[in-house]
Amino acid sequence: MKTSLLAALLATATTSAQAAPPPKPKLIVAISVDQFSSEVFQRYRDSYVAGLKTLAGGIAYPVAYHSQAATETCPGHSAILTGRYPTNTGIIANDWIDRKTGKSVYCLAVPGQSDPNARGHQNIRATTLGDWTKAAEPGARVFAVSGKDRGAITMAGKTADGVYWWADGKGFVTSPYAGPTTEAVTAPAAAFDAALLARWAKRPPKLWPKLPKRCAALQKAHHFGDIDISGRVPPEAETESLNAKDFLSTRAFQGSLRASPLYDSLAVDFATQILAREKLGQGPKTDVLTVSLSATDYIGHRFGNGGAEMCAQQAALDATIGRLLKAVEAQKVPFVVVLTADHGATDAAEREHEHDAKATRLDSRAFLARLDGALKSELKLTESPLLGGDPTQIYIKAMDDEAKRVAIRTAALAWIRQQPEVVEAYTGPEIEAAAVPIGTPPEMMTLLQRLRLSYDRERSGDIMVVFRERTSFGRPQKAGDTVAGHGTPWDHDRQVPILFWWPGAPKEDRKVSAEVVDIAPTLAGVAEVRPPVPVDGRCLDLGGNCPK
Repeated sequence: MKTSLLAALLATATTSAQAAPPPKPKLIVAISVDQFSSEVFQRYRDSYVAGLKTLAGGIAYPVAYHSQAATETCPGHSAILTGRYPTNTGIIANDWIDRKTGKSVYCLAVPGQSDPNARGHQNIRATTLGDWTKAAEPGARVFAVSGKDRGAITMAGKTADGVYWWADGKGFVTSPYAGPTTEAVTAPAAAFDAALLARWAKRPPKLWPKLPKRCAALQKAHHFGDIDISGRVPPEAETESLNAKDFLSTRAFQGSLRASPLYDSLAVDFATQILAREKLGQGPKTDVLTVSLSATDYIGHRFGNGGAEMCAQQAALDATIGRLLKAVEAQKVPFVVVLTADHGATDAAEREHEHDAKATRLDSRAFLARLDGALKSELKLTESPLLGGDPTQIYIKAMDDEAKRVAIRTAALAWIRQQPEVVEAYTGPEIEAAAVPIGTPPEMMTLLQRLRLSYDRERSGDIMVVFRERTSFGRPQKAGDTVAGHGTPWDHDRQVPILFWWPGAPKEDRKVSAEVVDIAPTLAGVAEVRPPVPVDGRCLDLGGNCPK
């Protein structure tokens, strides 16, 4: 063990032993900020003055890890409160291909349902902290709120009392496949939505607050892919979408709303209503509230994370989380809060390249088209043997001739490995055979091991491809297209903060690595609940909370 790492471990152990333990909570609040990378957190940490400053003043892991390669919203959220890697939650991507039908499957689509809008937890093969708490303490309650269905359902679990997410043009909704849909659950959301939309119809909402002075210098124009972005805040798209006739029903307004600070504010407004209405934490058992905030992700995708847009979003996010914490404190009960992220991200390649030569843009469609053409030519095929449009997961069509299928996979792997933008590629059997010894530090995991923690034989691609670090996928053609993203096994996508806080929590930055799968067993220890199922994470010592 390196001397510096040993010193950090000893320092952490000493501080933890002296720290006052967290109280046995009557309320646990789990917050996920979608696409909140460690890079963004540390870049803006000194500027926080409200909620994020409070949370960062507790026990903080500024650089923690999603150990798996699947750094997307659905798999990342599925790991937070299950304590399990995506290989064990079964949620290996936001979408995967059903080889039998050749169709894309959304991670929360309900099997056997013809309604394309049916959303539920049926594809998730793990239970959550909320499920464990309700089983151990009959009468405990679990509620979840998010801008995205995949931010709410994955954290809520299978036995939640209310699961809500935003639906464009409607407001906060739920589904009978995600949780109860009794009038007691749906009526408050309907009332919130009706009042909100009526208010907006009279006066269009303000999507962006005033730009903080410290963000002004970041307002610079950039050319991303085939589009130009002015970098000004508020973005021009906001004004255009709000000026449209019947703007509430337009896709332009919905896109502008999601990629704005107001989107998080709405989720917290609704979550605070749930806190007060349900009197969470004031019953005899331990209640759980999960809040997933999605605007950072939409803003990062639409504008990148290196400009004035993200600077403004961080200031707004800080204030919004501050309002949530005040609402939690108003319950006047013992509570514990944790904040993390479902994944990190990189900035748009063109701007990132200004200070990092590794950053490049990959035209995903062109790459797959070249692969398809090469396979047709080499193997004399008359039709495409490939499915889907994700260059990081290559699916080969199901066919009766297994030998032919293997030949296609072999030829595809050979071609992919020859491409200069590719670092490595592996077949499904190679990934499945990889071992990840228990206790392997996440920063020491190989690319193959990271892929293994995201792999499922039924759902994953036939070939998994790792492109160069800081690759931006896709080529934006018009305003609103994705200019930057995530989804790779590299650290910029894997590293996220984990912040634990409660009134009286010690201020402690921990430099040793932790994993997102550690959150659920840690909170279970705080709540004095033993996970009834195996977990991949370990309990982090917050001051005597871990079972002996």
